[in-house]
Amino acid sequence: MSYRSALLLLALSTAAAAQQEPPPEPLGVAGQNQPNAAGVGQAFADPSQIFSGREGAFVGFGYTRIAGEGSYMSTVINTEFSLGPVGLGLSLPSNLLVSPEAGIRREDITYRGVIRKRDWDEPQSFARLIRFVRYGHKRDPVYFLAGQLWGATLGHGTLINRYANNLSLDHPKVGLALDLNGTYFGIETLTDYVANPTLVGTRAYLRPFGETPFLRGWAVGVSFVSDLAAPRALTYNADGTLTQDGKGNPIIAASQAIYAGGVDTEFELLRNSLISVIPYVDLNRIAGAGNGLHTGVLTDLYLPVPVLQINVQARLEYRMMQPGYIPEYFDQTYDLGRIQYAVLSGATTTYKPKYIAATDAHNAPGIDPTSIDRKGYYGELAFGFAGFLQIGGLYQDYQGDPNGASLGFFATLPKFELLKVSAYYLRKNMKSGFDDAFKLDERSLLAASLAYKMFGPIYMRVDFQRRWALQPGATHIQAIDTFQAGIATFISF
Repeated sequence: MSYRSALLLLALSTAAAAQQEPPPEPLGVAGQNQPNAAGVGQAFADPSQIFSGREGAFVGFGYTRIAGEGSYMSTVINTEFSLGPVGLGLSLPSNLLVSPEAGIRREDITYRGVIRKRDWDEPQSFARLIRFVRYGHKRDPVYFLAGQLWGATLGHGTLINRYANNLSLDHPKVGLALDLNGTYFGIETLTDYVANPTLVGTRAYLRPFGETPFLRGWAVGVSFVSDLAAPRALTYNADGTLTQDGKGNPIIAASQAIYAGGVDTEFELLRNSLISVIPYVDLNRIAGAGNGLHTGVLTDLYLPVPVLQINVQARLEYRMMQPGYIPEYFDQTYDLGRIQYAVLSGATTTYKPKYIAATDAHNAPGIDPTSIDRKGYYGELAFGFAGFLQIGGLYQDYQGDPNGASLGFFATLPKFELLKVSAYYLRKNMKSGFDDAFKLDERSLLAASLAYKMFGPIYMRVDFQRRWALQPGATHIQAIDTFQAGIATFISF
């Protein structure tokens, strides 16, 4: 056989294999991180759920360090199983105090001197027991999810992008997502907290040509999002510290409902087992804070390389914005930002509610609120290697905004039995370039998990996660780093 004939035979065989290759598995808790628009399956999934997606029970115990409190002996039991399209994930965590930090009284932070008080001091705390209840997956005809929202997105992600409702250390939530996807129309919905919703969003879309060849790729959509009680001002004590209730929640002095909406269109130019290409345009408005135009393209490329099976996902977007408009306004850190948003002015950082920061910029003296004062790019790129390794990152930067850059990286090694690793880093509202890219403060998210199989079903487990909490006597909500190390096992059902 000639050299060229061998190459042709190899190309045909790998292409045929690609036709049979299933699409990449959705990432994140219950597979929710795959937006309704194709091509952006990559996400900053919760590293602590490195055994998620497998039916079974995860049991672990070890040492946990919570900054500002002390050292705990921690246990966790996570279960996950599926029955057809129905999935259920439950959790039973506990933190038992071993030794408090200097100056912290044991009785102030525990029940009976042992059980961490803020884990179970309000009805909302029992949301920790429900990781998710799911029916179907994103882009299925019917998709339902109740529980932790991690990486929840509507449409192309220009208003709600990777929203997470569980980044508070002390106040977990049970959120809700419900999507209906049909041939001619569909709808996506999102609620941050079933018991007391503040963030609600929906996107309805229409595909006028149904399954008509080529034209079926065109869709138009309309989105509406509201924070029903967005803070406008907080309450402070005479010494400048934040006033808080007995559960560690800041007391809001004034709030109001805020609204954001948009229209979008997309056209799926190409979609087969090897490649997907979807250009799109979104035009959004945040009431009182200006408009933003997003023009981008989503791509998903499968390279049928023998053994490696490389999958490349990318998103490139150009943005034009009026003063005050914040793209991806409801993002991964929104639950913090709605109360406390970092505003940089030179070397000084001040904190104010996010909506106040946006309206102040929109109505600043000497600023034309109808002008286009910022332009720039946003990009995401992710690589998958046969499902064994997933790496990627994002970067955004704008002309006209010295503090408008963002940077993120993630890596996941999910399928090796000997070693499992998952980590991400996200930096928001930083200065352009990389001088301000790797500072850990209230504008940074960092999480990592590692599980090493020692023998049988026994793993050594190490976790690090940055969340937020309002500590007694604090002038603002602070990032709280938690570190955990111990022994764990996973038992398949």
